[in-house]
Amino acid sequence: MNVSRRKLLTGLGAAGLAAGAAEFFARQPWPSPPAVVIDMHVHLFGVGDGDTGCWLSETQRRHVNYRYLLGLLNLREGQIDEDFVQGLVTQLKESSIKKAVLQSWDRRYDDKGEPDLVRSTSAYVPNSYLLQIVARHPDLFIPCASINPRRKDAIEELDRCADQGVKIIKIHPPTMDVDPASPRFRDFYRRCAARGIIVMVHTGAEHAADIVNVEFASLDRLVPALEQGCTVVAAHAGLSAFFDREDFFPSLRPMIQRFPGLYFDTAVLASMFRWRNLPRLLENPDLLERAVHGSDFPFPSNAMVFWNRVAPANLAPLMRERNLFERDYRLKQALGFPPEVFERGAKLLAAAGRVS
Repeated sequence: MNVSRRKLLTGLGAAGLAAGAAEFFARQPWPSPPAVVIDMHVHLFGVGDGDTGCWLSETQRRHVNYRYLLGLLNLREGQIDEDFVQGLVTQLKESSIKKAVLQSWDRRYDDKGEPDLVRSTSAYVPNSYLLQIVARHPDLFIPCASINPRRKDAIEELDRCADQGVKIIKIHPPTMDVDPASPRFRDFYRRCAARGIIVMVHTGAEHAADIVNVEFASLDRLVPALEQGCTVVAAHAGLSAFFDREDFFPSLRPMIQRFPGLYFDTAVLASMFRWRNLPRLLENPDLLERAVHGSDFPFPSNAMVFWNRVAPANLAPLMRERNLFERDYRLKQALGFPPEVFERGAKLLAAAGRVS
């Protein structure tokens, strides 16, 4: 090979590499925004400042998450409850999210259906406080009441909340000491179905609060609610952190094939220790036909753990994004979640609340 030809091929190779590198590092355009984006999984939080009725255990106050969230959200001791609401409102208004489904948090109850003061839950955010906050910001929030079906007035509380416009409720089995598969809750589920109330149930591992039994968070335990005709959203899709032994995700496909009323959300699945979760969903595009968008605010997404899946020029602004709603939403867009996932929550809510 003569010198001039070698130089030509070398130059062409270098140009090709440069073009490839430029394409790789170039900032990719964000996908077109969906029509209406509703975040289906947002927490209301409080410790009882200002007579809100909220409560947080001493154990939970010593949890690493508590101090972390105080710093992350700039919450001040003595006015944490109101600071949280103000920060939540500000971030939501400045994001691409139109509305948020705001969740309260019920407590544990004993075998008589009374509040369990011996084995008290980690946190308590009453439905009455949730409805107050939603009434202050009806343009931003959709109420998701939390009702432990073990409470003796569970059906009465469901009706009270439904009469005030609630279309979705939340149950957190491992922290509330609830086995969703218990036959004793069939009347409760039947009432939810009759009132058109969506039932969201935590599934998968839980690390932010103390739990009673992780097996209560299995997807298989949703069967009674689905058999009673409920529309059910399996929060977190039964997924867990990379270090958890429990993995309920394999049950998702057979459950979805069996029950047309079963959906799942993507809440907290973009966080630091759950880097395996979103790729597992994206590898199963047929499952995404039942997915709804949720962030799990205030628990933050972490773009850096997806460094090998997002264009570097897009990764940098995601890492700098301080708005937790926007970061989670944009990250899931960049990873390839289709617009339908972000739009589906609004459609579910539009169909909910109809009394049969």
